[in-house]
Amino acid sequence: MKGTMLTRKVFDREVFFYLPSGYDASDKRYPVVYAQDGDKFKGFLTKIIDDIEIGFSNGSLEEHMLVGITPIDRLSEYTPWFSKALNERFNDFGGQADNYLRFLLKDLQPYIENEFRVSVSKEDRKIMGYSLGALVSLYSIYKNNNYSKIASICSSQWYENWIKFMDEEEIINDNFKIIIIAGRKEGYRKTTIHKYAPKFSEKSYEIFKKRIGEKNIKMIWDEYDHHENILNRYKIALEFLLSKI
Repeated sequence: MKGTMLTRKVFDREVFFYLPSGYDASDKRYPVVYAQDGDKFKGFLTKIIDDIEIGFSNGSLEEHMLVGITPIDRLSEYTPWFSKALNERFNDFGGQADNYLRFLLKDLQPYIENEFRVSVSKEDRKIMGYSLGALVSLYSIYKNNNYSKIASICSSQWYENWIKFMDEEEIINDNFKIIIIAGRKEGYRKTTIHKYAPKFSEKSYEIFKKRIGEKNIKMIWDEYDHHENILNRYKIALEFLLSKI
């Protein structure tokens, strides 16, 4: 790894930062990727960053600052409205995504733009997540006009009333591109609504294609379950976000 990784306590939560190798030696203002589940993202990134940095070196990818935000209560922060738990072993979904997205926009983003040399242009802000983290990343397009690219990995699009919402609700973001990465075997051992995850992913793709145009939505399938092929999925997502087109 040629870049630098650091972790700070920001607004009572752990936030992880990756700075590309040229950061200290240049006056460039870098684009930023905001990644959910920052604690997990950091671990995955350390295993694929060498490949990403090869892309920086050969010019196929643009150097970005990567920000991983660790959730305080992910079942609440990453869900758009209240819903009962699917399993009694877990807490209910709290439905506090509006507050979380407001935190990203009004608190964390200004902090980063003040503390680091980053671009303040929408074109240079991207957001991504895995599972519920992908759900809240997709939800952002209905709540603000802040991100130019969204990467959704194995999004929890089985969430109660989500498909109806995304088809009918007004999209606030007026210019963006999305990649949806999903596994055809997601949920195949489940007895809950998770077992229909691939169908929900396919449905969401069709809705987005209709609403924002086929040129703005990309769908990538693999033949794995939800918790498999994770590193490759993250690599594909980052390559989409960091690409120059």
